[in-house]
Amino acid sequence: MRRILKAGQMKKCDSYTSDILGVPSVVLMERAALSAFISICNCGIMYEDTKTLVICGTGNNGADGLALARILHEGGYPVDYCIPFDSDKHSELFDKQLDILLKYELNPIEKDEIYDGYDIIVDAMFGIGLSRKLSTEYEYFLKRINKFKGHHVALDIPSGINADTGAVMGAAFKADITVTFGYAKHGHVLYPGKDYTGNLLIANIGITDRSLKAVNDEILSVVWEKEDVVNTLPRRAKDGNKGTFGKVLVYAGSREISGACVLSTWSAFKSGAGMVKVFTSPENAEIVKKAVPEAMVTILPAKSTDYEKLKKDIDWADVIVAGPGIGMDDSAGEMLLALLNYGREKPMVLDADALNLIAADSTRTFEGLIKRRRVPTVFTPHLAELSRLTGKTVAALKTDLSSATAQYSKSMGVITVAKDATTLITDGYHNAYVASGNNGMATAGSGDVLSGIIAALLGQSDKNSWEAVLNAVYIHGMAGTMCLEKMAEDSITARDIISNVVLSIKEIRDEQKGLKGLIK
Repeated sequence: MRRILKAGQMKKCDSYTSDILGVPSVVLMERAALSAFISICNCGIMYEDTKTLVICGTGNNGADGLALARILHEGGYPVDYCIPFDSDKHSELFDKQLDILLKYELNPIEKDEIYDGYDIIVDAMFGIGLSRKLSTEYEYFLKRINKFKGHHVALDIPSGINADTGAVMGAAFKADITVTFGYAKHGHVLYPGKDYTGNLLIANIGITDRSLKAVNDEILSVVWEKEDVVNTLPRRAKDGNKGTFGKVLVYAGSREISGACVLSTWSAFKSGAGMVKVFTSPENAEIVKKAVPEAMVTILPAKSTDYEKLKKDIDWADVIVAGPGIGMDDSAGEMLLALLNYGREKPMVLDADALNLIAADSTRTFEGLIKRRRVPTVFTPHLAELSRLTGKTVAALKTDLSSATAQYSKSMGVITVAKDATTLITDGYHNAYVASGNNGMATAGSGDVLSGIIAALLGQSDKNSWEAVLNAVYIHGMAGTMCLEKMAEDSITARDIISNVVLSIKEIRDEQKGLKGLIK
């Protein structure tokens, strides 16, 4: 699990380290430059005759670059540095580092002297403070530099990338390697910034978890990784039975849509659910029985006010999934209302049309029922669905997805899985991004698969619903990544993802056994 910060949070931690803990800013800067030098050397791209160009802005990121240029020079490596757009605004540390370089008789070169022949090009122009679109001259310059053939290294974050959103602010430096300081930033893990970051290296320069006291009243985010899944996915009890591994009720499908309930049901089974029952329209019953013979099927009543079967199924279930392919008609809304009323004590995963029904409810009846629930409720919207739920445009959400989604989750009392190129999970108090998945998973039915995995892991979660959801999203993405071993992103289907869910869980279980062996 890696901590990631926003630009403002990182600056507060930086100031706290200097002002409260007493580590001078110039010391942190020297450590940053030395860490960058060591990181570059460890990447195997630095040799005795390697020629490096360091491109510097006039703020503290530029000062980091100047300090790195000096370290390279002192080490006997050929190095040029350039300040392509000097201005009247210089940071104090920039002036200090420039003065040192000049005393070393190392003068900057003009931007017109830069040529495509350097082995390494280091970007130290803007850092994490950029918040507005770049001017045309900066855009032109970055696009020119991006064409250079040498290894591209960014300090802290590629210039032109918004550190909070990952957005490209007109143009951005395309890095092969990014050396960031203290903690990773949101812009490193959110697209398109992730594509511009390249291989991310995190350097410890003395800003540690002690410095997080500066932001302990704010929501901090993490990246959930494979080792976190290995450490937290509950082991399957050797003396368990099908009733103890979770009973999942899936309300899905409609007269026109059958695939959604099949995919959600099948993925729940493949993720470890002991029993799954499908509550669906009569048109789907035979389809489900043939596609997933392991599942039990209950047919929706002819009258939407007849809830006796539904009550029995709710009493039977440990976890409920509702929404995939149920449609938006009145009967679907009435059935969802009944599920929320009678299933108020059962963990629930609400997806697809369930979310659309909630968003379309002008009476806010659904919202009222959800807010009164005291058991885990998981929403799994893509950004268009999240837009309908929150009333914010997709563009507005993308400007600060973590804050907007956390605020909504807290107000509703739910865990929200905001599905995007990098999926965000938040309960309003904790934020997490998941380090798995790829763009091939943007395919019909992928969300239905995820709903089944979440339900299955909630049924086996030993009350830790937060970790269960994170693990489910990671396994879903891991399965999508495994698909790439056999096919291109273009060809991945929801069924392919389910097939690889099996292999993903097998790999996690194998690693758990290895860890257990090491403990012995």
